[in-house]
Amino acid sequence: MEARCFYFTVHSASDLQDVREFGRMKVYAKVSMAGKTKCTEVDLVNETNPEWNTTLCFVIPEKDIIQGSISAKIELFCKRTLSHDKYVGELLLSLAPRYKGECTFPVRRNDNSNKSKSFGTLTFSHVLGDKLIVADSSSSTKDNKHTIEIIQIGVGIMNAVATAFT
Repeated sequence: MEARCFYFTVHSASDLQDVREFGRMKVYAKVSMAGKTKCTEVDLVNETNPEWNTTLCFVIPEKDIIQGSISAKIELFCKRTLSHDKYVGELLLSLAPRYKGECTFPVRRNDNSNKSKSFGTLTFSHVLGDKLIVADSSSSTKDNKHTIEIIQIGVGIMNAVATAFT
């Protein structure tokens, strides 16, 4: 099966609603795409204006790219020590894979409180990588998932080596 690396960079958020009654906002982003979920590190410093500049790599089947859009969900959470992390807001996106550049969108909440109100903004960018060949589609789903993970690790290692020599 042909696939591509889809590099999704979460840059920053601004003017987020402070969901803490006590303590500081420590925000991270959780990105879901192509059946996988990955998170940024927690920003411990910038509270309602977090910065991550974190690039996450997702392997997207070529057939999904040819269809013209890729669905993504970005959820923002406030990290808490003594309880579950607190939901801040989210973005639901349909990304055009050929587009390159930085985008800023309003953050919304999925609860019934003020669905039309903006709860801050999130800035991100994305780039479509080169084609990869992954396991034959006749293999089991478990085998395909394992192969994709191995390819992702290999791409990460190659990127680290390339960065070290530049």
